[in-house]
Amino acid sequence: MNLLQSDLFIPFYSATYSRKFLTDRYETNQLAQSKTKSYQVCSSFMYHLQHGQLYFKHASIVPFELKPILLFYGYVQLLKACILTTDPNYPENSQVLAHGVTTRKRKKSTYRFLDDEVKIQKNGLFSHFLDKMFHVKHQEGEKYQMLTLLRHIADMHPLFSQINKEQISYKGNIVQNQIDISSKVLDSYHMTANRFEQYLESNTVGITSGRFKVSEQNGQLAINLPFSLSLWKSTPWLFNYDGDIHLLKDKETISSYKLPELATHFLLLYNLSMICRYEAEWWGDLIHTFDGVDFPFISHYLTIAEQKIPLIISSYLTE
Repeated sequence: MNLLQSDLFIPFYSATYSRKFLTDRYETNQLAQSKTKSYQVCSSFMYHLQHGQLYFKHASIVPFELKPILLFYGYVQLLKACILTTDPNYPENSQVLAHGVTTRKRKKSTYRFLDDEVKIQKNGLFSHFLDKMFHVKHQEGEKYQMLTLLRHIADMHPLFSQINKEQISYKGNIVQNQIDISSKVLDSYHMTANRFEQYLESNTVGITSGRFKVSEQNGQLAINLPFSLSLWKSTPWLFNYDGDIHLLKDKETISSYKLPELATHFLLLYNLSMICRYEAEWWGDLIHTFDGVDFPFISHYLTIAEQKIPLIISSYLTE
């Protein structure tokens, strides 16, 4: 963990600051007994952050074979801290303690990670944090392929381009509430600027009011946003670690995918942590034989997750 990451949560390691922070959050959400509840959960909130950072710190120095386990459980700790900012009663019952995701128990001999899927269960941490943090519901029974999940991480796009010889997204520039991006996106989507406005409004997670305004000039689109985008809430726009913004070229992928990036990381790390714990032979062969194309995608993703997840969590807490 670099110096920048180690300082991300420093203000929250003050009980005085965290209690005030939690009280403000609860009052904003109009929760009863905001001050009392902030006192009750303050220690738990701080310890979840601390434990999460410890997992990430050790994930940076352990052998690659163990990295997914530490990253996943570190991420779970950070998520629980975030949940406490909106749900001071967490966990109210044992149902929300389960992961809320399942995967194939045994891998076939022809198993390929990029083709693997995870399935969402009715109850558990996954559905709970989507509801409390993003107001996203009704994911039970949904299945997500690893390839699809990785395509929704902008930092993975250069690797896709290099290995598969395909550009899977358009890169844009964002200044305040305006995105400038190539007008080729209209050709890819087979849309006019007006239709693209409507498309963005119907496929943007979290929009409650205001409208997009799209204008075209000199091969560029200027997209005025009705709200500010952030690392933790930007779907269908994808931020990479450096703050560049991307939009996938395949509009069908966007239309069928409504998960925020934090949910994408949860599903990827859950599956990888399960594989390295319970599929030792396949995991060992992956690392030592370099067979197929799974290894570069997994290796690069774990590097991204280690650096980026604390940044997104910090963005959620501070914005």
